[in-house]
Amino acid sequence: MKFTLITVALTTVLFATAQQGTNFSMWFKNNMQHNAAAVGTNDNDLRVFTNFRNQYFSVTDSPFRTISASVEGKVFESKRKKNHFGLGATFINDVSGDGRYAVNNFKVPISYHIYFNDENSISLGVSPGVYQRSVGNGVLNWENQWNGYEFDQSINPEGIPNISVANFDLGAGIFYKHQTSKSNKVYFGFSANHVLEPRIGYNIQDNLYIRYVGQFGMSHRFYNSYFGISPQALAVFQGPNQNIIFGTNFDYYLQDASKRTGFYTPTVFSFGLYHRLRDAIVVNAQFSFKGLTIAASYDSNINSMLPSSQSIGGFEVALIYDITVNRAGKYIY
Repeated sequence: MKFTLITVALTTVLFATAQQGTNFSMWFKNNMQHNAAAVGTNDNDLRVFTNFRNQYFSVTDSPFRTISASVEGKVFESKRKKNHFGLGATFINDVSGDGRYAVNNFKVPISYHIYFNDENSISLGVSPGVYQRSVGNGVLNWENQWNGYEFDQSINPEGIPNISVANFDLGAGIFYKHQTSKSNKVYFGFSANHVLEPRIGYNIQDNLYIRYVGQFGMSHRFYNSYFGISPQALAVFQGPNQNIIFGTNFDYYLQDASKRTGFYTPTVFSFGLYHRLRDAIVVNAQFSFKGLTIAASYDSNINSMLPSSQSIGGFEVALIYDITVNRAGKYIY
């Protein structure tokens, strides 16, 4: 029993000092995950997003695995002023280590977008939700499972087999967008997540640090050209931790959008190169066609884990599906 309590206490302390939230290399494909005000800022009326990340699989048999899924759309849009609400739902599941340490975060971001003119808008948003984390047995060995020859996993471990804690969570943000055309826009955003600092300790006082996020992005297609550029930057600060990543995608427009149907997502192939400060070099590739985007990225880490990881950091894939509504009120793809 004493061994169990010591293990739980050490686990809690370790996680308390490492509250950096989940980090995706293609964060700019789903800005509402870290800024409630960004929900409903896409050019289309409805967006469905999902991605999967597998990290440090060359270092451990139990790598970090992160899955996210979200849906967002525009509601109550004003035909005269273009003002509208944005509404969405997003879920993140992160599991790591032999102890199956898991974090689940579910949020329902809500935003309101105000248009000053056809090119400039600002939005404010909040994201109520639930933050939950747990520790399971996984493949951990416990003292009472030693039968004299080996650890017998068929013997129930002493103490609490599964530890879980959940609490109400809240985030808020602001988002500005300047857009002159579908392929020329720039945005800035700032958000604060976990503003109530929810308690997440199992058996000691432990509150989640507020997570501050600043973001910048743009897309620009060169005049009378098939080429464009899409630089992006993200800065995250949470307690003693930080995550700063910046870089750009280079876009090649294979086919322009159809003017007859009004669907304004062209066929685009994009290649990106990014740097996560003092941590990794990230490359990605994306292909967008008729509202569907398939994207993949690879992290080559350059941090202190380099000797063990041999520069194999993380692999991430994402699927995005955009839907818009034409003037007749029918969905087009």
